[in-house]
Amino acid sequence: MQRRSFVRNMCLGGLATFAMPVISFAQVPRRGRFVFVLLRGGFDGLAAIVPYGDPAYRSLRQGFAFDESELVTLNGTFGLAPGLAPLRELWDANELAVLHAMAIPYRTRSHFDGQAVLETGIDKPVGASEGWLNRLLQAMDGKRSGIAIAAGMPRSMTGTFEVQTWSPAQLGAVDDAYLERLATLYRTDKALSGRFEAAVQQQDLVGEEPMARGNGRRGGITPLMQAAARILRQENGANVAAVEFSGWDTHANQGLAGGALDRLLGQLAEGILAFRKDMGDAWANTTVVVMTEFGRTARPNGTRGTDHGTAGAGFVIGPTVGKSTIVADWPGLSDAALFERRDLKPTLDTRAVLKSVIAGAFDVTGAQVNRVFPGAEGLAPVSLLTR
Repeated sequence: MQRRSFVRNMCLGGLATFAMPVISFAQVPRRGRFVFVLLRGGFDGLAAIVPYGDPAYRSLRQGFAFDESELVTLNGTFGLAPGLAPLRELWDANELAVLHAMAIPYRTRSHFDGQAVLETGIDKPVGASEGWLNRLLQAMDGKRSGIAIAAGMPRSMTGTFEVQTWSPAQLGAVDDAYLERLATLYRTDKALSGRFEAAVQQQDLVGEEPMARGNGRRGGITPLMQAAARILRQENGANVAAVEFSGWDTHANQGLAGGALDRLLGQLAEGILAFRKDMGDAWANTTVVVMTEFGRTARPNGTRGTDHGTAGAGFVIGPTVGKSTIVADWPGLSDAALFERRDLKPTLDTRAVLKSVIAGAFDVTGAQVNRVFPGAEGLAPVSLLTR
């Protein structure tokens, strides 16, 4: 280990990586790689995938309504917010499915409950200790591996299947002598020696470019997505990954084009395209899903923001999409059409989307998919989502 800096961006300051079980990424079938991106806080789907063609849109959103000229229009009803304009490249390449009027199956405006339902994959916030991504790894055949790229183990990855975790932290330089003494210390401990070596190898793989600083508002989305690409594109790399970003709870000063939310959406778009580029040839069998725990209120609040809502938007991205499309049974934005006369009405279940995606990304049976989402056996996957 002849380096002058050690784990500069190691998981949780270099400690959490050692505490997690050691997984040597196995040779996995190259049928697919899957990345679940969770935007914590509930982003405003009506400000991201803008229903500019809905007759009630402009009067409902009032001062929060985009001009059509500001949008990247996808059809006569929907357009991408200015910050998401780079995703037009994916749309033109038939690699973008836009999801709208989508929600978890449990009605809540609590971040805690909403994230619990989305990450466990069941229909209520209690009753499951395992995350749906961990159950996916359990249900899949053959050799497979997973990694959580987050500042801790996301609930979606929690379970009996052992996964690794990686997260950046600025630790500064450590000289070679200290590194060697630390290595000697860990070699004497049977439980930790493998973890130490795995952490070092993981850092070698990711590299030492400047990484994320704090939440997504500080520009950390692109570096983290690039780190994810370095891990997943390896022949022996994980084929299931969870990535998360916070900062999407826009109660005040949400803004329009160039505003706070739009800038954050711009970071998301930039990060996704950087991930696509850095995946190289491995992109051909990669699928990315972007979801959030709930949408926002249809009407703006008194502080130039939006409050916790119900249905929102998301994305499925990758060559497995087959043809760019908008997946939405659009309920409309008239007062009578709103859920509780307040929120966009949900017409698309997150589990139906995820069932379709994992069936398209991996060689799994319907029975295996149902093990991932217990209680949703009668819920049909979204048709025509993946090829």
